[in-house]
Amino acid sequence: MESIPLTDYNISFIASTFGLFVIAALCEIGGGYLVWLWLREKRNKSLALVGGAILFIYGIIPTLQPSNFGRVYASYGGVFVVMAIIWGLLIDKKRPDKYEIIGGMIVLVGAAVIFYAPR
Repeated sequence: MESIPLTDYNISFIASTFGLFVIAALCEIGGGYLVWLWLREKRNKSLALVGGAILFIYGIIPTLQPSNFGRVYASYGGVFVVMAIIWGLLIDKKRPDKYEIIGGMIVLVGAAVIFYAPR
């Protein structure tokens, strides 16, 4: 795909693309978590099937982004890191330490530069 002109970078564009990154992260983390529960916690096999289906959906979501594969996945990586920290806080009840918070902010800024910098 072609690069998006700087004039097309508005709040709606940023909100929709960032929203797709968040949805993708929730699907990847949630699907992986269900498989984790099945394998590591010896839970019901149906969790693995649901987790696998969610992971399949995760694979489709990034194709909706208006950029090339490398840029989308490089940017997504930063959002994924932050969402994993948030997942740990909300689901695993593990409070992030200051280095996780600092690292999360760094990768999120990096993701924004990669995806939204004018070209």
